[in-house]
Amino acid sequence: MNALAQQGWIWFSQALTQHSSFSGYFQPLIQLIAPQWSTDAYRAQVIEIRDELADMFTLVLKPKTGLIDQQWPSFKAGQFIELMVEKEGSRTLRCFSISSSPAHYKKTGLIELSIRIQRQGRITPWIREQMRVGSLVNISVAQGDFILPTPLVEKYLFIAGGSGITPFRSMLQQQLLSEETEQRDIHLLYYSRNNQHIAFQQELEQLQNNCPNITVTFINGEQEGFICEQHVQNYCPDYHQRTSFICGPSPMIQQARKVLSDLKVDNSKINFEFFGAAPIEMKSTGQAIVHFQASEKIVVSEENKTETLLEQAEAQGLTPVSGCRIGVCHQCICKKKSGIVFNTRTQQYSDTGSEEIQLCISVAQGDVVLDL
Repeated sequence: MNALAQQGWIWFSQALTQHSSFSGYFQPLIQLIAPQWSTDAYRAQVIEIRDELADMFTLVLKPKTGLIDQQWPSFKAGQFIELMVEKEGSRTLRCFSISSSPAHYKKTGLIELSIRIQRQGRITPWIREQMRVGSLVNISVAQGDFILPTPLVEKYLFIAGGSGITPFRSMLQQQLLSEETEQRDIHLLYYSRNNQHIAFQQELEQLQNNCPNITVTFINGEQEGFICEQHVQNYCPDYHQRTSFICGPSPMIQQARKVLSDLKVDNSKINFEFFGAAPIEMKSTGQAIVHFQASEKIVVSEENKTETLLEQAEAQGLTPVSGCRIGVCHQCICKKKSGIVFNTRTQQYSDTGSEEIQLCISVAQGDVVLDL
């Protein structure tokens, strides 16, 4: 369907039903026979809930198929999905890496989300307490660029911290189950708080035993401390020959990037994925004025307090759509009409013109006008 015809169909649908599609109009009726059915997401059923650690569990999901359910597309190892649940009548979205492999999905029709429970969080403890085998949830298509490059290179260094192991589990499992004849040389450095906080330890040890080209080094933070040059040099002396991937808490990622940079690893060979909000690393430019134009609100930021535009909007009582709050789900996209913002995820400044930005990872630099 060409663009003009598609726009005409949307206009016709809106004129008759006040929805951009006829399926949106019929969604409440369809939900009477198919709970959780949605026009903008896929249904999945909880098949198993498995505790991995005291503060980490795995949801095993089976995307539904059938007459009214679209086939959920596959994914690439390392990608994440948006999990949508309904809590107290409100639809809530969170982003989680898929911890199982595409090969596992192809074989079983199942995907796994391994979720760290945020004790002070509003959603992750609730998911563990309220979800049951048989529960229905909504999921998005797979997203994210934290994937192995194409064509694949020969040697990799994976550096994981805490729950940052989940995308690497997917990649390593894919290595084991994949039908590819050529296997890659992978060395995983897995940092944990202590020996009681190692997720998938037995599985990773078994994987190492079954695949001679995979090496797993467990590093106990209480005994050996944070990642440093000595760790990389001692445990993986050929690090300079490898393409590096880093995933974990923000401080660990920042330290790992610095260590690799100090070891003269080229920036183009360092890939990373934050498990949490990206740190705000920028020089203060003094006072900034943010004009939320549509809401007719103005915020004057404090010189020694750096906040994202999403935090500033919420402090003013505004309720912009948001999801992950770490810059990956793109739910909080907003039109910047003028001014410069700093992207905490990419560590780059915008230009001064009109463009779409993500509120949760953008910090105002000087005067900024938003269409919000």
